[in-house]
Amino acid sequence: PPSTFVEQLVRPVRAITDRQGKGWRSMGLLLASAVVGGEPSALEKFTSFPEFLHTGSLIIDDIQDNSELRRGGPCAHLMYGVPTAINAGTAAYFLGEGITRDTPNLTQEQRLRVYELYFTCLRGAHVGQALDIEGMAPMMEGCLASQDFAPMWRTLCCCHRLKSGLPAAVCARTGAVLGRATRAQEAALGDYFLAMGLAFQILDDVINLQGFGKSLKTKAEDLIEGKITAPVIRCLMALKDSPTERDWLLGQYRVAADARDVGGMVALIERSGALQTCIDEAHALVEKAWVPVDETIPDSFAKVCLR
Repeated sequence: PPSTFVEQLVRPVRAITDRQGKGWRSMGLLLASAVVGGEPSALEKFTSFPEFLHTGSLIIDDIQDNSELRRGGPCAHLMYGVPTAINAGTAAYFLGEGITRDTPNLTQEQRLRVYELYFTCLRGAHVGQALDIEGMAPMMEGCLASQDFAPMWRTLCCCHRLKSGLPAAVCARTGAVLGRATRAQEAALGDYFLAMGLAFQILDDVINLQGFGKSLKTKAEDLIEGKITAPVIRCLMALKDSPTERDWLLGQYRVAADARDVGGMVALIERSGALQTCIDEAHALVEKAWVPVDETIPDSFAKVCLR
């Protein structure tokens, strides 16, 4: 019955999409097409391409993280149950493919490249999620023994690149392919959005500790869940000469969540300057990645919007 399709697949996805996320990945797809001379108005359907992908990942991620809030409302699995949410979230990954079949003016080369990009994104994002589920905790003893937390930072950045950077990069590359970009232009735009996705996630880690406006997420949810995020690692690196404070911070991860001094952890991370370090690093990533875009893309109003 059609009602089964609606209740089991459509409604759980719509529950999240109707709350309206930022949509910057979709905008990136359109702008990436526009800056290489494409016609973004002809690609309106493709804006759902990244949104389906992103929404599916949010639904599944919320189940894995035992989250309660998403975009100011209850997570899909709390509204529809875990089995339905898993099925609907996974189904959302495949809904965008129909758009390529419904766009008759695509060349075979464009269609194949879009498929190649999309499935590279799905594979890579799942590897990133595996890193996220594993977390940074298994690396802690080795980093403490060597007094070097750089490997942990590199691993976290790899996770963020795969989970957040790669999907954004694929959106931009898809827009570039649809706009008939050169390979050099596609690569520059992809790398720019890869950097933007990584920067976005680093800042997301920062904002998680500062609190989101309008209660979109629980403040310091990452610390409550015992996650070691970008500001925590930068804090550990900054406290190299303050072993007492560093050991106290690490000790908080060893106690039960309801006994954890989350407020004290946030205060220490702020005092260490880690939040500002993360913010500066995020901006620097984007600035550096802009240089090849500026060199390969001719000036235009769309380029100004992209910048």
